[in-house]
Amino acid sequence: MSDDPGELAEQVSAVLRHLVLLLRRTTAGQPVTSQQYSVLGSLERGPRRMTELAEEHAVQLPTMTVQINRLEDAGLVARGSDPADARVRTVELTVEGRLRLLAVRQARVAHLSRELAALTAQERAVLRSALPVLAKLGNPR
Repeated sequence: MSDDPGELAEQVSAVLRHLVLLLRRTTAGQPVTSQQYSVLGSLERGPRRMTELAEEHAVQLPTMTVQINRLEDAGLVARGSDPADARVRTVELTVEGRLRLLAVRQARVAHLSRELAALTAQERAVLRSALPVLAKLGNPR
């Protein structure tokens, strides 16, 4: 078994892609895209500036504006202003947006639970032990 970080990166990337696609299947056919659900998740802890959202999701501001417009049209987010600077526009979840996000999370967890139930207890233990290491990826050290 190689300790080459490049080889490991390729393997982790392939597995993560598979898992993302697995979770996206739970929202297939819904009017809100998985990317839009991701934006809703970014708003869970409170109002955010559009520029912050665009940066977090690695998209240009006009792209984020289109996503927010669609979410606003669906009644899932509302625009506001920053109390510290009235010129700055913020976005926050509506009650409907919070409920929809919760429903999607529950569906994803249920789907993933069924997949995990098909693993052996030993395989689940191995996965559980890897979670702290995976959590370190992309986090400042």
